[in-house]
Amino acid sequence: MLAALVATAVLSGCSEKQEASDTLPTTAAETTESLPLVGPADFPVPDEARTKDAAGAEAFLQYWIDLLNRQRSVPDGRSLRDLGPECQNCQRIAQNYDEAAAAGIQYDGGAITIDDMAQPTLVGDEVTISFLASQSAVRRLDASGVPVDSGQPAATKLSSGITMRWSGEDQTWLIQGFDLG
Repeated sequence: MLAALVATAVLSGCSEKQEASDTLPTTAAETTESLPLVGPADFPVPDEARTKDAAGAEAFLQYWIDLLNRQRSVPDGRSLRDLGPECQNCQRIAQNYDEAAAAGIQYDGGAITIDDMAQPTLVGDEVTISFLASQSAVRRLDASGVPVDSGQPAATKLSSGITMRWSGEDQTWLIQGFDLG
């Protein structure tokens, strides 16, 4: 008898008319935490470059190239050091940018583009990507716009590569090695 009463109570609740909600769930219902900020505050590493898979590694490589191009115009090496703390070439490039800034030197040109990219090789927490790149002609100018050296001509088909290690703490890739050309 008790079972019949419980069944009746449950079924009668289903037969009552319910109005549909016209609001969406609030953000409090979200279950994922936001990723910690990595990279410059005004040019952070995008979410698609912060996944531990081949697509995330490819997106991080594109972000890195975009960051190199951006930082050349600043010039400031801090972000390059932060994202490549164990990368000797990254540290060298960062130092060049810092020295240029201290001397009042600006870069004119030098944009890097990725022309082709091999499938990333992902092993554990490390990924390696080989790619071909081009770099436009670049020269360095003093504060008055006068060239300080002869610069470098444009270069194409630069056989390049990057090795990155996943940082679980920062939820991003960090560069271990980077070679352009």
